[in-house]
Amino acid sequence: MSTAQDVLVTYGLLALLYGLILGIPLARARMNAPAASRHLVTTHVSALMQGPLHLGVAFALGAVAFDSTLAVVAAALLVAGSALELGGGTVNWLLATGDQFAERSPGFLLNSLTGPLAIPGLALLAYGVVTRL
Repeated sequence: MSTAQDVLVTYGLLALLYGLILGIPLARARMNAPAASRHLVTTHVSALMQGPLHLGVAFALGAVAFDSTLAVVAAALLVAGSALELGGGTVNWLLATGDQFAERSPGFLLNSLTGPLAIPGLALLAYGVVTRL
């Protein structure tokens, strides 16, 4: 496996693990109330979605042999942006944030960095894969 694949597979598995772990407080909250924190639910689902996404991108890189410094940088950008999204949701949940946009919460600040990192990272990875098909 390439370094970029290592980065993506490691993060993908950790994201899945984190999503499953977040299921514990989510289940506890739902045992006592008809709803749980929106931020807890969103972060739980996001982590479970991010895992397969990163694993799939790692597979695509291997399928077309996209192995370069650009691939590593792009994978790092995608992982950093993804981790910030999970971190922002977690912070919002732990601080019992209501509307992160209105409050400009610490979680909002983390979430606002997600796009500027993850989008270029995924775009570069997609470019690398598509140009090698």
